[in-house]
Amino acid sequence: MRRLFIVVSIILIFGLFGCVTNNNNEENVSGKSKITNESKQVDDFKVSISVEKDLNVYATITYIGEAAEKDIYHGGSIFFFNVYQQDGDFEYFGAMNQPLLTTTLIRNEPHRVKFKGIEKIKLKTGTYEFEAIADFSLDSDDVLGTKIEIPVSKIEEVK
Repeated sequence: MRRLFIVVSIILIFGLFGCVTNNNNEENVSGKSKITNESKQVDDFKVSISVEKDLNVYATITYIGEAAEKDIYHGGSIFFFNVYQQDGDFEYFGAMNQPLLTTTLIRNEPHRVKFKGIEKIKLKTGTYEFEAIADFSLDSDDVLGTKIEIPVSKIEEVK
């Protein structure tokens, strides 16, 4: 009986160590995926991000549903804007602190939101991922239950 216990213990120990995988690739080391989507559609909404050479960064949201217009509910902006340096350690996370606002989106008309204040963060030469996260709800009475988040990002070199 004792011999069986030892054999089973050894099998379990080697089995556990054998199942461990090393995910130490570039994507996991940086903590941020390098896969980017400049445009993404979720349900009746299409979101995209643009980064122009003069660091004019903006995101758009377009309602593409059946109705002529759609109200969405959000904080001070529809978008959170974040910046991650791909070849360094710089990170910028946007924040909002304003009350619930309403924006009416007209079907098939992009609503553009500019990344205000990007010039103040003074990016050094390098490669950056610019991310915009559309963060909104469809019902003002059930903000959490109807919350939608749609992230998009683009990698761009800053000179």
